[in-house]
Amino acid sequence: MYKGVIFDIDGTLYDYQINDKLAMNHFCAYIEANLGIEEKKFRETYTAARNIIHARLKDTAASHSRVLMIQTALELLNLNPFDYVLELYDVYWNYFLENMRPYDGATEFLAELKANDVKISTCTDMTAQIQYRKIKKLGLDRYIDFMVTSEETGFEKPAPIMFNLALEKMKIQSNEAAYFGDALDRDILGAANVGIKPFWFIADINAIGGDNFIKIRSYRDPELKKIFFGG
Repeated sequence: MYKGVIFDIDGTLYDYQINDKLAMNHFCAYIEANLGIEEKKFRETYTAARNIIHARLKDTAASHSRVLMIQTALELLNLNPFDYVLELYDVYWNYFLENMRPYDGATEFLAELKANDVKISTCTDMTAQIQYRKIKKLGLDRYIDFMVTSEETGFEKPAPIMFNLALEKMKIQSNEAAYFGDALDRDILGAANVGIKPFWFIADINAIGGDNFIKIRSYRDPELKKIFFGG
């Protein structure tokens, strides 16, 4: 029985890709209707802005900031960010949060871990504030004891500090912990490299490689119950 389990958030506890796609559709439609910028032009500008931020702030939590991406897109469009940036940030994230749902069985799996006195932490390459909002909206905050973000550590996964800080917070050793994540390089290899048992959550993804790791498509997988609860 593991004493602690660490979860990535985006793509592991809920479907990030579908939520981002739907939120971006809403976001771009709002901009076209309210700012008069044709959707295709804004999408191209926003992609350019995102690439600028990613290149400038590579491997930092700030590289994921929607505020910075929106600000840069507005600047590229010769618009004053002070007129729109906070409003547009809320347009995207409010829609995103309103429509997100946990993966099937995730809530029950975390609840059973909690009922068995297993400590639970998250480990995420993001800024803390929005990740707390996500966990709260997913209704998983009642089960999770700790959060580790790249904003907190100054490094992104697979940096060992991301995983080791989660262990430190849970007060357990690496061989007493399991890790669930969707990215082979950042999550699974990162956890394995510090001695944590990784479970590669792939949902409907056509995973390539990583054949020596346990792949999980659903939190209702009977094998999980056997591994974690002896059922």
